[in-house]
Formats: sequence, C-alpha cells, structure tokens
Amino acid sequence: MKITSIPRLPNSPAVYAMYGGHSRERYVAYVGVADKLKRRIIQHLVNRDSSIATGTSAVGLNPDYVTEVRWWEHQSFSDRNALIAAELVAFQVLDPALRSRGRIPKKANEIYNDEKFRAEMNLLFKREPKGILVVPNLQNAFDEIERLERRITILEKQLHQLNKTESKA
Repeated sequence: MKITSIPRLPNSPAVYAMYGGHSRERYVAYVGVADKLKRRIIQHLVNRDSSIATGTSAVGLNPDYVTEVRWWEHQSFSDRNALIAAELVAFQVLDPALRSRGRIPKKANEIYNDEKFRAEMNLLFKREPKGILVVPNLQNAFDEIERLERRITILEKQLHQLNKTESKA
C-alpha cells in the first residue's frame, strides 16, 4: 500500500524505516518503533518534537530530508518487548545510518535471543513493507502540477474538438 498522506497511516504498532534520497540514491536514515505509527510519524515529521528530530538525542534526523517512511506490522508487535526485539533485527537487516535505541529491557533481549523469532523477523524485514508513505515535498508538488497541466491541455483539446463537431451539426 502506497500513500501520500500522513492521516492515512494506521495507528497500529509497527517497526518503521525513514528513508532519505530518491531512486538509486535512497538510503535508510533511521529505524524506529511505534506503538501507534501515525502518532509517531506526526511527532517526527509534523510536530518535529521527537528526540531524534529536535536534536536532543545523541543522533539527529532532519525531517526535511525524509522522502519515504516504510513500515512493517506483525501480530507479535502488540507486545512492546517483541516490538523492541524486532527493531534490533531491523537494525541488522536495514542497516540505518542512525540508531537511537536506549536501554533494552531484559524481556526484549530474551525475545531477541530466540533464534526462531530472529529468523521470522529477518524474513519480515526482507519482504515488502506493509505500507509506504511517500513524504510530499516541493519537487512532488511541481511534478503533480506538471502532470495536471498535461491533463488539462488534453481535456481542452478534446473539448475544442467536441465544440467544433457540435457546431458543424
């Protein structure tokens, strides 16, 4: 599922990856977890009041350079410890430029050390994500305006042809 609107994000638990760059230049900038994905992405990209966006953590992320957010969901993610353990696997698979994981709870570590869990999460993060949010930016707006102008030109030509045909009749 590809979306271009933050309000359309689900408010479910997820591991998410924020990407920078475009096409072949795309890279994983940051991987995080969210109990409520929509709320967390709003914190990062709209309110810009998450520790990663405000610069109050050891690493920082400039929300202006985020081009995509991809997320993965799993039935085990309703357990916060499983969500944190999955994030550790995502760090290995997606290799983000920034990681801001603090202390890992003992239970999350136990889940992470379960080989079956790690293998399942490894496969999850290698597959297509549950969804992709394409973060709107100025270039997207220009591209959309250009696309709409082409459509309007085509429609105007069709309307002109229709009027010519009707005036002959």
